[in-house]
Amino acid sequence: MRVAIIGAGFSGLIFSKYLLKSNIDVDLFEEHKFVGMPEHCTGIVSSLTERLIGDEAEKNRLSQYNGLNISGTKEKVYLSTRDPVIKLNRKKLEEDLLYSFIKNGGRDYLSTKVDEISDLSRNRYDAIIIADGVNGFLHKMVGLGFKGRIVYGINQEFCIRSLEDHFTVKFDRVTSNNFFSWYVPLKDKVILGTGVENQRELMSTQYRLKKLYNIDKKEYKTYGGLIISGVNKSLIRKNNIFVIGDAAGMNKPLTGGGLYPNALSAYLTYVLIKKGFNLLESLESSIKFTLALLFKSNHLSIALQRNPEIVDELIDIIKKSGLINDINRNIDYDFHFDIIYKSIRSRNSHKFLYNFFKKDPIKFFKLSKSLIKDIT
Repeated sequence: MRVAIIGAGFSGLIFSKYLLKSNIDVDLFEEHKFVGMPEHCTGIVSSLTERLIGDEAEKNRLSQYNGLNISGTKEKVYLSTRDPVIKLNRKKLEEDLLYSFIKNGGRDYLSTKVDEISDLSRNRYDAIIIADGVNGFLHKMVGLGFKGRIVYGINQEFCIRSLEDHFTVKFDRVTSNNFFSWYVPLKDKVILGTGVENQRELMSTQYRLKKLYNIDKKEYKTYGGLIISGVNKSLIRKNNIFVIGDAAGMNKPLTGGGLYPNALSAYLTYVLIKKGFNLLESLESSIKFTLALLFKSNHLSIALQRNPEIVDELIDIIKKSGLINDINRNIDYDFHFDIIYKSIRSRNSHKFLYNFFKKDPIKFFKLSKSLIKDIT
């Protein structure tokens, strides 16, 4: 069998890897001369996601963290994860995935732009997979892919030494706009980043973030791009044509990260093919399963991004009810629904719900409404 993948970003590369591993011939098309550019992603993943990606991720590990600080406008809490959280060299990761793909027999066509699906028809592919990004025109041309909320993101790197073993995400209306900001230490440098709905507010919001952390040095690297926030149920297949990655909305609703969803979906495709399912069924089932998994924390994620005061309430009550002790070291960084599930099943969940309702019934019902939308 033979597959064409259009786009050699992370999603195109990880699907190429697993399809090739499934003994399927893969042709990978990329309009640019290099992969991994332009840089836009922070590249933080769970240990599980690192294992799903494989050796290429392990050798591109820049740092690891035992947990993270979650901060609202006033309150903050330190949350330990079950396994280390990993910071990857995203650019080098994609370069190594391409190298492995070629080494294992894949055919790459860099500097080759596919303007229309009909350009590939003469090759009689069994499946055509579009991974052209959220701004790509090809998936829109065939009527597939993501339609929904977009956030504008930025990362800036500063030469500041930091030995912290955790990173920070902050929900407020000062250092982000209907999203959140982040601070990531990397021993010899730190990364500051934020997301906003209004593009015109991006640089002024980033400036306020620098002031918060008392950074007056000039950044030595700036990069960023569009972040998908919120998963809409969208069409991902027409006959033998599929859409994956940002183009399909395969991103975590809370953070916009796409490494985990795409690595998971590619791996599941491989497992299904090995179990005897046909190629098209395997692709469709794995993509739909992943999107359904992401949708379980969709409305809740957006509610937290747009209502940072709820984050404050949650942090305060989590600490007072003892719920923090139940979920600490018991959750996976990338699997956001895991936090919700473990919290509900916790022995202290009744205290948390009672205290939350008693303290602020309006916020309680607002959050409950979002959660019900996600799980029904």
